[in-house]
Amino acid sequence: MPQLRHHLSGTDWIEHGPQSPAQEFFKNYVDTVDANGFNHGSGTRFYAKDAVFHNQNNAQYNGGDEMWEWMKQLFGKFRRMRHDFINVYEITNEDGSSTIFSQNVRNIWMPENMTDSPSVSIPLSWICRIGPADVEGTVNGLQYKEVWLYWDTALLAPFLSRDAVVFKTENILARKDASVL
Repeated sequence: MPQLRHHLSGTDWIEHGPQSPAQEFFKNYVDTVDANGFNHGSGTRFYAKDAVFHNQNNAQYNGGDEMWEWMKQLFGKFRRMRHDFINVYEITNEDGSSTIFSQNVRNIWMPENMTDSPSVSIPLSWICRIGPADVEGTVNGLQYKEVWLYWDTALLAPFLSRDAVVFKTENILARKDASVL
């Protein structure tokens, strides 16, 4: 039976840091995203080759390379991002994998915003299953196996065009006649 392994408030997360290898992996991923680290290297450092990523508007992305390409197009429009943690819950599953439920605020700076205050702050929920990696060179030998992301992208409407990647309801990398990667 799955069991709650940890609950950390945002304050606990800041003061004490990750409490398990899965949480260290998760923090490393968030730090990489906040530092625009998806602009180089391979997404397989974090996502398994058969990982499935579901975003809030029904688009689905598969595997690390596809995730990294999507993230470049999605986040490349922003000058900066920072994720503030509200709560992190880790559940240990029967198969030894971990499920993390994270409640965050995604702070985004648009390119013209050179201030210390974000252009927009968006509530975000992230649910992920983390398990053993299928390649070398990952954090703690772990990778995402499945991710569900929920964030209110409508809050970006005043800043982005209606056809921006963030509003797409289909996998923008999918081609009907062949694999993109």
